[in-house]
Amino acid sequence: MLSIDLHQRSGNAVSRRELLQVGAVGLLGLNLPDVLSYKARAQSAASRVPGFGRAESLIFLYLQGSPSHIDVWDPKPDAPVEYRGEFEPIVTTVPGMILSETLPRLAQQAQRFTLVRSLGVKPRGLTNHGAAIYMLMTGYDPSNFSPTGLAVPPSREDLPSIGSLVARYRPTDRGAMSYVALGGPVREGSVTGVGQFAGVLGGAYHPYQMYDDATGPLRLESLTLPPDITLGRLQARIDLRSRLRSINLGPADFDGYYQQAFSLLESARAARAFRLDLEATSMRESYGRTKFGQSCLLARRLIERGSRFVQVNWPAGSDTEPVAGPDGSWDTHRNNFPMLRDWRCPVFDRALAALLEDLSARGLLERTLVVAIGEFGRSPRIGAPTTNNVGPGGRDHWPACYTCLLAGGGVPGGQVYGASDRHGAYPERQPVHPYDLLATLYHALGIDCDTMYRDHLNRPRRIVEHGNVMPGLF
Repeated sequence: MLSIDLHQRSGNAVSRRELLQVGAVGLLGLNLPDVLSYKARAQSAASRVPGFGRAESLIFLYLQGSPSHIDVWDPKPDAPVEYRGEFEPIVTTVPGMILSETLPRLAQQAQRFTLVRSLGVKPRGLTNHGAAIYMLMTGYDPSNFSPTGLAVPPSREDLPSIGSLVARYRPTDRGAMSYVALGGPVREGSVTGVGQFAGVLGGAYHPYQMYDDATGPLRLESLTLPPDITLGRLQARIDLRSRLRSINLGPADFDGYYQQAFSLLESARAARAFRLDLEATSMRESYGRTKFGQSCLLARRLIERGSRFVQVNWPAGSDTEPVAGPDGSWDTHRNNFPMLRDWRCPVFDRALAALLEDLSARGLLERTLVVAIGEFGRSPRIGAPTTNNVGPGGRDHWPACYTCLLAGGGVPGGQVYGASDRHGAYPERQPVHPYDLLATLYHALGIDCDTMYRDHLNRPRRIVEHGNVMPGLF
């Protein structure tokens, strides 16, 4: 009997198709060469779909709190005023593509990105931030939330985040960071870290978190050795831990976690990536001297030095009251228009436009996929009274329809994928489930979206609960 261990493989994992094929060998009377032939064909199936493996790395810009898609990148100039809002549309460098007047810099970069305007989902449970974040970050419907729909603290039994899965199935070279989280922690209410960690995969696939304010000096103690510890002495300690593990005297995470930490300390690449003081003043200014802007610059530096997945979180939590200032929330239940016009959009527009231009100038954009997205959109009708406490000039949560931006990594620029209806309320053409988007991101990175891992009950899990690569995107 041929058995395949889904949990231990660290390279190309086993897909559901492979399991079905291997399970059928007894019925079909196939011998081992036949099985291996089937397996090779299964592994190559995804590569025949356009775009497979075109991206070597991914920068995931997560706009927690969620911007209004209508007021940012899917304007509705012909809708009634109570839907279209205060902002005027502007033309871009791509004929027929319009943006809100709040994004003048990105309008000049339109040839470099694609807008997906037909994302939408009917979430299981409440339409709150936590459930939507969990879906976006893990590719699964929420199952570990309180009866009232609120997030619970992360645990070892959670399903892994997209960054953790990428770190496992597309590991980096020794000395580079696989999964890094910047900007600010993901927060929903009093809970920090929704959908951010490795869960059942183990601590070796957690992100390296750097949430210091990147406008100032960063603390890099974790990437340097204490004066009284040498690399040889540290390796000896790691070897001892490995021996303890071999006789079941240590947690299973020890080996991978400590070897990863050692490789980062051994290499100067990781620490050097965080040296923003090495950048020219003009480059730092182009991104904007804000937490988000400088975190985007850090993301470019990390990708340059071999990181696979860098997540830049907007600094404010998902359900934080929107206030004036560069770091305030996108959760605009009230005062949507002055918050976006004066604060949120200028910071975002400057940073993302600079990132795209910078990556392109360095020859990195073709192999780096950039994604900008919130956990959902915002309600088409302004100030409509709902259970989510919408005030004057505000927009509510709206998971039924929203937009994301994709650039680089094999995705052609200058496109609009799908469309929303006349009010921006529901997808009208080429609907995309968030899980389709995640399947597409994995595909671009060369990871078959049928790849399986095991959860805490030893059940096989697809890396995305359901969904497929977006047809016609690449």
